Amino acid sequence: MAKPKKKLRFTNLTNPWQRFRSQTGLSQVELAAALKVGQPAVSACERGNLPGPRLAKRFVELAKRHKVRMDLDEVFGSLNV
Repeated sequence: MAKPKKKLRFTNLTNPWQRFRSQTGLSQVELAAALKVGQPAVSACERGNLPGPRLAKRFVELAKRHKVRMDLDEVFGSLNV
C-alpha cells in the first residue's frame, strides 16, 4: 500500500521553488516532469541558480494552476540576481 503524500506548508521559505514544493507536496522529480525539465534543473533552482526565462514562466504558470501565488519578480528577485 502506497504512503499518502505529506503536504508540508512552510510558507516562510524564501526560495520560491522550495516553497512551491512545500505547499504542493511535489517531489523534485514530479516538479521537473511537470515543467518538462530534468530533476537537476529543479535542484539547481532550489540551490539558488537562476532559471532561464522560459523555465521561469512555466514555473509561474504551474504555480498558478496549483493556486500558489507566484510571479516572475518573485522567482528572479529571490535568487539574488
